[in-house]
Amino acid sequence: MLGSRATESVMAASSDKLRVVDPHVHVWKNDPRFPWPKELANPPKEDALPSTLLGLMQRHGVEKTVIVHVIYYRWDCRYAADAVRRHADRFMGVCRVDPTSPTAADELSRWVREYGFHGVRLSPYSGPGGDWINDHKAMDPIFRRAAELGVPMCILCDADRLDDVGRVIERHAERLDVCIDHMADCPIDEPQSLKKLLALARYPRVYVKLSHLWSLSRESYPYRDTHAQVRRLYDAFGPRRLMWGTDWPMVEQYCGYGKALALYRDEIDFFTDEDRRWILGGTAQKLWPFSQKEA
Repeated sequence: MLGSRATESVMAASSDKLRVVDPHVHVWKNDPRFPWPKELANPPKEDALPSTLLGLMQRHGVEKTVIVHVIYYRWDCRYAADAVRRHADRFMGVCRVDPTSPTAADELSRWVREYGFHGVRLSPYSGPGGDWINDHKAMDPIFRRAAELGVPMCILCDADRLDDVGRVIERHAERLDVCIDHMADCPIDEPQSLKKLLALARYPRVYVKLSHLWSLSRESYPYRDTHAQVRRLYDAFGPRRLMWGTDWPMVEQYCGYGKALALYRDEIDFFTDEDRRWILGGTAQKLWPFSQKEA
């Protein structure tokens, strides 16, 4: 496994080139080989294909991408795995496991060892349906297994779950990289919500994806009313623990793939060139070591 220091050496060696890595996209396809679960009442009508994504990457200079298994398939991660297998030079993958299953940790091992995933995502939503995050007998085996496997833990949650998530992180903070997806969608007019996210900066192995600015903003592109919140996160975590992300194809409902990249590359004016090297690619390479795959 390529550690953070080795990855930083790779960054330094290629400092003349801005390597862009998108750490957050989804893919799916209406295909009987990868059936939708019976409980999915309204499957997506339009496909989100790896070939479409590769075209966008080529057009906009995105070198690598992390495919996060989409929840439509529930706990069957085979379609994302197939995309990663077919395009191993461009993709890495993050799987999902059922956090309420007693075999969740073993399922994580299976997805990592047999299908090549590098990461797992849990989604403790608000309300009683996400209270499993407080069950340490369920959570600790999953977090321990991720640490043993050397893969990051991605957390999708709202701000009101951050205190619960923080308690789990604290028990595993020394051994596991954890990424909070989409800034926990902290509303830009609720400073107390953002304060909960900022508090996680005390754990050196916690990272944040600076994504979903378009869904938080009340303005049109480049969503300047969100930049102050990005600055607070930047000041707390630093650029080496922050990363952008398109959330493709969902971003097509807002500014589109190309502008999602331009937002962080061109529009947020307090990022330095060195900051952008980390936020647009270097940080993601620490958690998803594409450079190791190329070695």
